[in-house]
Amino acid sequence: MKKKLEKFLSAISFPSLTVLLVAALVFVLVYPAMKNSFSKKEQGSVFLFIGDSITDGNWGVKSHTSKRSYKDLNHIFGHGYMYICASEIMASYPEKEFVFHNRGISGNTIVDMASRWQTDCLDLQPDVLTVMVGINDACYYQAGNDSVRASLSAQAYETNYRQLLDASLQQNPDLQIILITPFIAPVGKYQNDYDAWYTLVQSYADVVKSLAKDYDASLIDSQKLFEQAWKKHPQTPMSYWVWDGIHPTAAGHSLMAKAWRAAN
Repeated sequence: MKKKLEKFLSAISFPSLTVLLVAALVFVLVYPAMKNSFSKKEQGSVFLFIGDSITDGNWGVKSHTSKRSYKDLNHIFGHGYMYICASEIMASYPEKEFVFHNRGISGNTIVDMASRWQTDCLDLQPDVLTVMVGINDACYYQAGNDSVRASLSAQAYETNYRQLLDASLQQNPDLQIILITPFIAPVGKYQNDYDAWYTLVQSYADVVKSLAKDYDASLIDSQKLFEQAWKKHPQTPMSYWVWDGIHPTAAGHSLMAKAWRAAN
């Protein structure tokens, strides 16, 4: 065994060994911190995920979330990143009795979300609030007339977003906030005029980044997240992660879930 180890060490270069040691150190330091972040949360902490179809994960119909069934626990939370986060944390910390809520609705803009903020956010009294919204704002803005564009511009988006965060922090000053940027990929119809689409979506993403700083919130830059995946796996088509340009695949949702756990 000793000879095999010596042979292995002699076969790899010093830079490679350094990379291995750094990776091991990061794992030793970061992984326990990730685990401890949840073990230190209060008993019965409430985790709320709210947004559009990416959060919804095809759980509910396009109607109020009160229409969804909580009786069939075999079909709950949809099948997106929210489900992955909830299922893994609930299984890892059963003694904490954490409560998870999915309040994503397909097609929602920030305006739609604002109309249900009282019932789908404030009334649930979250301790950890995760928000992802903006891609529908961008898409409807692109297709809309002047009136629609005025209500769904990046400026209007920021104004509405700030009002929602202010209301939540007024209710719970200790609220932990996680903000996720909208993203877009050059897949499907979005390959056409992708530069224009990218610029538009990033105008909303920039708002989220600014809000994260202003509200001391954790930020998940989903555009960067997927671009890193594409760069790491150049032989894999972008549609492997984002199947139609705006919705993640199972693999894409897994990336988002990992980023969410790290953000805690």
